[in-house]
Amino acid sequence: MYKNFSDAYRIGKVLYIDKELAAIPNLHRGYDNGDPVVRLYGENNKTEKIYYLSRAQNLKYADLADRRANLQDLKKRLIRSLKRNVHPGEYKIEVTAAYKLTKRNWDRMKSQSHPRPVNTDYWFEGLNMRSRFEVNVAITLRKLGLDFKYEPCITIGGNSYHPDFVVYLPEFEVCFIIECMGRIGDSSYSNDVKHKLIALLDNGYLPFRDFLLLGGRSDYIPTKDWVEDAIVSIVNSIAGECVIPEARVIVRNEQDPLINLIPPDIAALLEREWTE
Repeated sequence: MYKNFSDAYRIGKVLYIDKELAAIPNLHRGYDNGDPVVRLYGENNKTEKIYYLSRAQNLKYADLADRRANLQDLKKRLIRSLKRNVHPGEYKIEVTAAYKLTKRNWDRMKSQSHPRPVNTDYWFEGLNMRSRFEVNVAITLRKLGLDFKYEPCITIGGNSYHPDFVVYLPEFEVCFIIECMGRIGDSSYSNDVKHKLIALLDNGYLPFRDFLLLGGRSDYIPTKDWVEDAIVSIVNSIAGECVIPEARVIVRNEQDPLINLIPPDIAALLEREWTE
């Protein structure tokens, strides 16, 4: 699922998992005289309480224990996938410049809020979509493990706006828009595209940061690989911006996994430009 994502995104995921684990009681499945139970552990891994799963009211603790186990397993797999010299504990998540859409916006959104009805045979997980192109994007987002809402309602410049997709990255508590513009070249459709772009740009939405455009024509739909690469790229860009070293003084070298390898002379110029 995460093989194409950068180390920065994987580190962000690990740090997010740590926050999730801290909010879940230290519960683990087990047995007591052959009966399935969930144990609550306290300090020094001492059992504080045993919940017998034969009682219906205790099943909620089994769900929490399973979630904890799944998160711990995912964390281990993510850490194993990092480059050898990368240690998540040496990094932090910091959104240094505001994104247009955040967790607060995400929590208010509902899928399929567009007033224009959808009457097609294109469906994905109960959502009636307007095109096969959009279904391909939805499949790709799900494959990548990314949360999204389809045609939610957001407000831009005081007006209601219904993007094709809003994708949420809980690791950074920010969202980005995906617009599937599948009939570029059709004059009436292109006018609609133009108005959408003007609305986004006039209100400070930045391409490849706050929104991603995926283009197609009536005779051409981008391949799933192309769509996946585009989505992974914007996620990696956001992660690279939000995941930074804990140390105030950042020493970069050619082995730093969060920096692209570039010639030393160019790297020195860029470093001076970005930090002075």
